Amino acid sequence: MKDRDEARDPQDPDDPHLDDAVAADDTDDWVDADGSETTVLPPVDRDSGKLAYAQVPDDDPENDDKAEPERGSRRGLLGNPLRVVLSAAVIGALIAGAIALVQGVGDGGDVANTGIGGKEKLAKNAFTESVVGDCLDWPAGNPGDPKKVNCDLRHRFEVAGPLDTALLPGSEFGESATWPGEQRFAQIRDEQCAVIVDRYLVGKRDPNGRFSVSMMFPSQVQWDKGARALRCGLQQTGPDNKPAQFAGKVANQDQSFKWAPGTCVGIDAARKPTAEVNCAEKHSFQTTGTVDLAVKFGDRVANRPWPSKEEQNTFLASVCPGQAERFMGGKAKLEATTLNTQWSVILEPSWLAGSRTAVCYLGLPDRGGFATLVGDARETLLINGKLPVPPPQAPPGRALPTPVPLPGGYDANDLEVPAPAG
Repeated sequence: MKDRDEARDPQDPDDPHLDDAVAADDTDDWVDADGSETTVLPPVDRDSGKLAYAQVPDDDPENDDKAEPERGSRRGLLGNPLRVVLSAAVIGALIAGAIALVQGVGDGGDVANTGIGGKEKLAKNAFTESVVGDCLDWPAGNPGDPKKVNCDLRHRFEVAGPLDTALLPGSEFGESATWPGEQRFAQIRDEQCAVIVDRYLVGKRDPNGRFSVSMMFPSQVQWDKGARALRCGLQQTGPDNKPAQFAGKVANQDQSFKWAPGTCVGIDAARKPTAEVNCAEKHSFQTTGTVDLAVKFGDRVANRPWPSKEEQNTFLASVCPGQAERFMGGKAKLEATTLNTQWSVILEPSWLAGSRTAVCYLGLPDRGGFATLVGDARETLLINGKLPVPPPQAPPGRALPTPVPLPGGYDANDLEVPAPAG
């Protein structure tokens, strides 16, 4: 796991400073008046392009109120995918060396003001001159210094197109209009940018993938000088919740999440996955590796039809358990964790967009979501705050009775016991 970037020191108001975004809908935390607090957004509509999916147990209404979760089989799942909200950025416009950078769910960003006098004219830069298909990059922590780069090189933003402010209501973007603010810009992103991005990618956007629909807009300083440009585009969010560099045009690559083995993905109060975290923090699952489904079902060039979830599960059931054992250092060590081997499947819209990578991971179901894990599964692990207690081994030759049915999507195993209640 990569360490997170250290928090930036307070700076002069004329220097770049952190200002995280909010969306138009309800939030768990609101930005303070000075814009200094991180905003945590709730899950949003799938069509907004802000969701990724991981394959997890089907919700079982009869079990949601149980105090203790039940285990699923280590053979994988057939259930519906659970939404993993990872990112959807609204990025402030990089104008005359300034940027107001605000993000959506799980993203962080910078608002950069400059020392330019109020009467000075706006200078052209890579953002103001950007056109459809351009790729922009800036030094880590300094989004106020954008540069246009070849898209084959590493960059942080791909321009899908300008947003015509004439489509927005009334005189909101008129010459004398007041700066709309981050919340309004986030709402505009949600309402307008997905259509622009989908048109740019000719329908080849993976709505469950690692790239987020984003928007760049003027900071208040630049707005007051007449800046009104808006750009919709794509970004990939890194483990530090900021735009991460990636190489290549989005349309030309596998848009699946490609977490490295050992990556831990966080958990929220509703026991749903969030974003990549340090394994010492609370998390929902830990990855053991990825599987290229193109080997079995054909790459994007082959243009073969989408394999059903059942077909994918059958194939992944032959791959992920062995991968998990190798990751843990043997079957006995894996069983000692009491965790289940699980995997994601690729949904049809993602397949048609060219995504071909599934993720194998270790986790445990808990009342319609995930049990809370703390620690690397290969070291000291807590499950809902308690050390795992492996089930006893069955005597050789023992006949197993018919097990009690488990929630949909699981293969029953009478040796599996509930995770400790938190």
